[in-house]
Amino acid sequence: MASLHYEVLTDPAPLQVPVAGEERQGSVYIVVSNPTMDEVIWYSIEIRVPCGQADGDLTANPKTITARVERNTATKQGEEPIVAWDDNTGVLTVTARPNTLFQEAGSMALVLDGFPVSSAAGLVLLRVTERAANGARVQKNPVTLSLLKQLPKVPRNFRAKQSLVAGGQDVVLQWDGPDTLTYRIQGPDGPPEAVVPTQGTTGWQWSPAAGQEPKRDATYTLIATSPGGQQPGYFLTTTVHLRSPEFESVTATTGIHSPWVEGTTDKGRIVFTAQGSLIRDAAGDLGTLSAAKADAETVTAAWVRGRDSDAGWIRFPSDGIRVGHGGGSDLGTVTADKISVNGINTQWVGDRDAGKGWVEFPQSGVNVRKDGKQDWGTVAADLADVNGINTKWVQGRTAADGWIEFPASGMNVFQGSGTRQWGTVAAAKADLNDVVTDRAQVKERLTLQGGLSVDNVLETQDGPPRLIVHGRLDAEGEVKADRTVTVTGDLTTLGMLRVQGESRLQGKVNAGAHLSVRNAGDWIMHTNDGKVAINGDLRVHGAFRADS
Repeated sequence: MASLHYEVLTDPAPLQVPVAGEERQGSVYIVVSNPTMDEVIWYSIEIRVPCGQADGDLTANPKTITARVERNTATKQGEEPIVAWDDNTGVLTVTARPNTLFQEAGSMALVLDGFPVSSAAGLVLLRVTERAANGARVQKNPVTLSLLKQLPKVPRNFRAKQSLVAGGQDVVLQWDGPDTLTYRIQGPDGPPEAVVPTQGTTGWQWSPAAGQEPKRDATYTLIATSPGGQQPGYFLTTTVHLRSPEFESVTATTGIHSPWVEGTTDKGRIVFTAQGSLIRDAAGDLGTLSAAKADAETVTAAWVRGRDSDAGWIRFPSDGIRVGHGGGSDLGTVTADKISVNGINTQWVGDRDAGKGWVEFPQSGVNVRKDGKQDWGTVAADLADVNGINTKWVQGRTAADGWIEFPASGMNVFQGSGTRQWGTVAAAKADLNDVVTDRAQVKERLTLQGGLSVDNVLETQDGPPRLIVHGRLDAEGEVKADRTVTVTGDLTTLGMLRVQGESRLQGKVNAGAHLSVRNAGDWIMHTNDGKVAINGDLRVHGAFRADS
């Protein structure tokens, strides 16, 4: 029997398996609790998740699973368990930290999140192995948790195969849903029509019967009910739009709809196309539009020019516009107070004064020059947003500000004053693989999540700064204290404990083997096989008792 209680929950509940062409994600919550008012000694909880496409598998892609612990009242702060998810074997392992207990009436939620549910409905069994102490013996307790994967039981995703169709005969409605429901479709006119839907490759689909196709935009409602009316019905709607709707009659209050309009005396004609309108003359060729003023959103023309023969002109090639002047193909000049464009293709850009700064555009990017020459110029801006900067050094606005140079080994930070004096890097947080430094000062607390390796000397100063080890301090070499060592708990030495100065013990001294007291030259007292040997004088200030 397991020492802890286990309960499994899913989101959604139950898990929904996907149908063809879709993906369904799910989450599993395993609540582990202590049903007693006593602390439980536990070591680990292992959960095996079946992976694959079978009905008993949770997911076919275990690499998408994210594992974590939530709502943890089982352990104290700073004693949170270690969570490890193996996406190759599908095993979640939650390991207790050394010497931690599962608190009385405590609980934690183990979460498996973000995975696509496998495509076959069925019962999924999660195999749990609990390692906990039963008295002085550590035993493995097996637990089996079960959860369901089901096909969706409600219709969904009611839509038109094409929301915009040429004619009503092209209307095809599709939806996903179980075959245990009765479906009816209500069109824009009349009562709901009972239909037998045809199950397509991606779900159900239906089209109106011949003679019942819509002639204009139409909204359809899918009504799904269970046989016998044991469950409430489901109502889904979708709308189909026609490119060429038909109307019995039209009353125009602000306009007239017609394929074309023609003059009565002069046979000029306006033809309305899908793009707008065409002006044609009496012979059917493109005509001329004359007006004192034209206010249009868009003008499409091969070219535009002034009224005079030597005036400027604008042509419209496929790549944009070309400005010229006169009767030939000479390029002209664009004069404007302001130009707002998305892009400018030019060899260079300069100020009106040829002696000022200018910008050229080589293949590698841009070059900023000054004084109308080839000397490098200065870019001044409030903010620069770039993907990368290649530069020899970077400095603040004044010569007294700090600066950074970029050698091949990385970067160097210097003070603004002096000659290459090392500067200071200030940051809220630094994430580094290695730190190589002559010295380092920690103003508050230094937390090491991995380990601490000291090749030479680890020194703490007098006063409040100190070295606190909440777990275990293993010294594989020698531990040397030139001053006082205070041990408030147990002191265990596997080898030799050597005290150079005075040793003061306020409690008992228990020696499981030999106990020897020596001076610099020879031993003074030692215990050996049930007897105490004194090498020198024995002075007793109180009573001395011998039982035999």
